[in-house]
Amino acid sequence: MNEHVDTADKGPNKQMVELLQGAWRARAIHVATELGLPDLLERGERTVAELAELTGTHARTLGRLLRALSTFGVFQRHADGHTYSQSPLSAVLVSEPGNAESTDARFMAANWHWAAWGDLLHSVRTGDSSFEVANHGVSFWELTKSDPEAKERFNEAMNAVSREESTGVARTYDFSGVRTVVDVAGGLGSLLAAILTEHPEVFGTILERPEIVPLAQARLEAADVAGRYEIVAGDFFEQVPAGADLYTIKRALHDWDDDTIVRILEQIKEAMRPDSVLLIIEGVVDEESDQEALFRGLLLTVLVGGQDRPESDYRALAERAGLRVVRTVPVSDDLRIVETRRD
Repeated sequence: MNEHVDTADKGPNKQMVELLQGAWRARAIHVATELGLPDLLERGERTVAELAELTGTHARTLGRLLRALSTFGVFQRHADGHTYSQSPLSAVLVSEPGNAESTDARFMAANWHWAAWGDLLHSVRTGDSSFEVANHGVSFWELTKSDPEAKERFNEAMNAVSREESTGVARTYDFSGVRTVVDVAGGLGSLLAAILTEHPEVFGTILERPEIVPLAQARLEAADVAGRYEIVAGDFFEQVPAGADLYTIKRALHDWDDDTIVRILEQIKEAMRPDSVLLIIEGVVDEESDQEALFRGLLLTVLVGGQDRPESDYRALAERAGLRVVRTVPVSDDLRIVETRRD
C-alpha cells in the first residue's frame, strides 16, 4: 500500500508546510538508518513487531515512524497495515561498503551534526562555524580526532564520496611524465590509491595527521600498490615533502578562510621544484550550481567555518600564494582541477 501523494499540483502554502517539515523527514530517515531498518528489510518483508524486537524499540512508535516514512516512498507498507518491505528509496540506504548515501545518512544522524545545523543562525550572523557553539566549545576537528565514533562516521562519509571522485581525477588528468606525486592532506588515501592504480609508473606520498596514518595505510594496502607509496605523518602548516613532480590537494582548502588557504599554498610552493605542478582539486559554486552543491557549501560553514568558492576565487588565492594558474580541468559537474605552477 503506497501512501505517497503527488505534490506537483499543491499550492504554495502546502508546499511551504512540506518544506518546513523537511527537517522532520530527514530526521526520521536518520533514525531508520541508525536502527538498521534498510538492512533488516533487505532480507525480506517483516512486521512492525518483528522489527521492534530486532531493534530493541517501542513497537507502536516504530510503527508510526515506518508509516510516516512510507508516505514519501521510504519503505513499502503492505495492505495489512503492519508489514513492511524494502522500497527503491530505502534500498539506497543499505549499509554496503562504499555506499555514499548510507554513510552520509549515518554522518548526518549523529547528534553533534544535527545540533550544529540547529545553530545555523549563528553561522549566518557571524560567518563562523556553529559547530563549536552547539557542541559546548568542542570544534569539529577536535571531536573527530578524540571521539572514535565521530572519527569513524566522518571518515566513512568522506571516503565513500572520495572514491568515485578520485577515480575521476585519476582518469581525467594527464599524468604523462609524472613519476612522483605528493598528496597533501590525503585523507584515507582514496586519491593516491586511484592515481597509483591507473598509473603504474607513479610513486606516491601522502601527508596526513598522525591519527589518520593507519587508516590511509589500510586503504593503500587494499589497493594492491605495495612498494609504490609512503605515508608521512605531519602538518601542512609546518612542512610538506619536497621535490615531487606533482602535488595534489583535494577538498581540503574549502575548510579554511582565504588567508589560511594562502598560507597552505605557500607551504606547498616551498616544497615544489621550479618545474613541479600543483593540482588544486575543489568543488566550485557558480550561478549554475544546483541545490545539492549549495547546501553542501552551507554544511562546510556550519561544521568548520569553510565554504565552497567560485573557480575565480581559487585562481586569485593561488596567485596570492605566488602560483601561476595554467588551466582548469573539469572532473564532474562541480569538481574542478586547477593546475598551477610556481610563478
